[in-house]
Amino acid sequence: MIRPPSGSLSAALVVAAVLALPAGLRAQPADQMAARTAQDLKRLSIEELSALDVTSVSRRSERLSETAAAISVVRQDDIRRSGATTLPEAMRLADGLDVARVNSSTWAISARGFTTNPANKLLVLIDGRSVYSPLTSGTFWDAQEVLLNDVDRVEVIRGPGGSVWGANAVNGVVNVIMKEASATRGDFVTLTAGTDEHVIAGARHGGRFGATGSYRVYGRYRQHGAQIFRATGLSSGDPVQTGHGGFRLESGTQSASRWFVEGDLYRGTTGFSDRPDGDIAGGNLVGRVTRAVSSTAEFRAQVNYDRIYRRVPQQFEETRHTIDLDAQHRVALGTRHNLVMGGGLRVTRGDDLGIAGFFFDPQVRTSTLVGLFAQDEITIAPQRVYLTIGSKFERNDFTGLEVQPTVRVRWSPTHRQTVWGAVSRAVRLPTRFDTDLRFRNTVTGAVTLEGSEAFDSEEVIAYESGYRIRPLSRLTLDVAAFANRYDRLRSTELVFRPAPVIVLQNLLNARTNGIEMGATVEPASRWRVHGWYAYLSKDLSFDPGSRDVYGGSVEGNDPAHRFSLRSYLDLPRGLAVDAFFRHVSRRPDPLVPAYRELDVRLGWMVRGGWDISLVGQNLLHDHHSELLPASAPHYDFRRGFFVRSGWRF
Repeated sequence: MIRPPSGSLSAALVVAAVLALPAGLRAQPADQMAARTAQDLKRLSIEELSALDVTSVSRRSERLSETAAAISVVRQDDIRRSGATTLPEAMRLADGLDVARVNSSTWAISARGFTTNPANKLLVLIDGRSVYSPLTSGTFWDAQEVLLNDVDRVEVIRGPGGSVWGANAVNGVVNVIMKEASATRGDFVTLTAGTDEHVIAGARHGGRFGATGSYRVYGRYRQHGAQIFRATGLSSGDPVQTGHGGFRLESGTQSASRWFVEGDLYRGTTGFSDRPDGDIAGGNLVGRVTRAVSSTAEFRAQVNYDRIYRRVPQQFEETRHTIDLDAQHRVALGTRHNLVMGGGLRVTRGDDLGIAGFFFDPQVRTSTLVGLFAQDEITIAPQRVYLTIGSKFERNDFTGLEVQPTVRVRWSPTHRQTVWGAVSRAVRLPTRFDTDLRFRNTVTGAVTLEGSEAFDSEEVIAYESGYRIRPLSRLTLDVAAFANRYDRLRSTELVFRPAPVIVLQNLLNARTNGIEMGATVEPASRWRVHGWYAYLSKDLSFDPGSRDVYGGSVEGNDPAHRFSLRSYLDLPRGLAVDAFFRHVSRRPDPLVPAYRELDVRLGWMVRGGWDISLVGQNLLHDHHSELLPASAPHYDFRRGFFVRSGWRF
């Protein structure tokens, strides 16, 4: 059984990950000519920000301002200046995402509705590697403790992405893209300490190998304190302690062929208010090769292996192995067609041991997912009108063949404006929680809840449109609207056999409509402000004959209105004042009152390579709730402060 790591052991792992290097890879001088650092990105103009390249919409590089999708980018500088300490906190910076904390280790993150734990309609990738759980279709965010300073950017697509990324990209795609090793040469150490974030220690070492190659190794240790119970204000006993380490090796960029290999290991404990601490552990290994076949064609192949272990006392214990193969080829055909096509294979084996009345039948299941996709961007009028048609075809072990097409069109009347629209279909595949889950009365032995082998894929038909404009050199506006129609959502049906049993079926339907608006303005050369607003309307309905016992509340607890405003202000002598305000309206069931919160960061660049930040979080209230589980204690999150310092040398 995996035991909780002690603080001294985890701290030693952080140091060892950086120092235990072969003699040939020892510390080398930092490469001053490496790619732009986070310190440089804040100097980009609004026009340059609009011209940033993104790759997650169509799996090829394209300008952010010219994509036919609702997309936003969280840059490294945004993360650093927000004071975020984890990936979920960094997700708050993305336009339109609903990010809600459940307890110290659990987050619910979704786009365009259905925010629950786990949020199963958002596909999350790290460097193109899917981190969604085949057990639940959600993301276990406590296992994604990357070194935030190594994140290059986070691309967030709101709306279906199934035509290129496949199943579970129903309401959106999040792709966390890490920095290349050539951009992290030299040494970096960071230390954070505060009220809730008791300690975060991270270190990284990077350098060259061979004639053109680069490498880095890193380690990170985090100890986060317990939250409080909403009713009593007492400690909830849910602290978190994790240790992570990893590496990246990559070739140079001079040749036609490029490659990288990266891997991570992690281990930690997660606290619970009503049981002993749980354990998490795992690791992954990723390899990718990219070859420029010609000036208009490129081939890419990636393989990754994941192993995860998770133990929740008095509930279940999971060990899972996943192998994922992915390949794609991009080619320009003449002057009018830009074609991307490829395929993939995923094999995952889960051993899920239930405890007491919670179990899976069968205990062990191996699942296979095979897919092919093709997408063509057709130039209708050069520099003005483009049509994109594509689809992904996937075969899975639960429902057979699934087809996920999309049609997108964009029109750029001027180089400062883009109008776009899209119609797409996407699906969420069944998981073991839908088909194999069982609850048993520990006294009578009778099964009281069960999944169904007949559980079907959840489906959405999504209609989207958007408009981007840069009316002034220091102002950009972005508006997106959507109307989604969901069919065969998960419902909890009461069935008599003759004893009553709750069976998971697909008798729930939904309609959602909404609008999302974002704007960035520079009132002065040293001051930038970004804000966004999102409105959501959601209506649920059931098929005739449904006897759902929870009224659809298991499919999300969504606020109608959300608003966010960020301000970055640079002052003389290396000082900076950054503020992040957010408003979330009430969540209806279970009821969570509306709340407003403010985070503030005071930063000081002491000298080149050394910075200090004082961060205050949740400053407007002593404590507040964000998402209340229906059948678990209600947690509140307190006002907190921490000091963070980073050294680059």
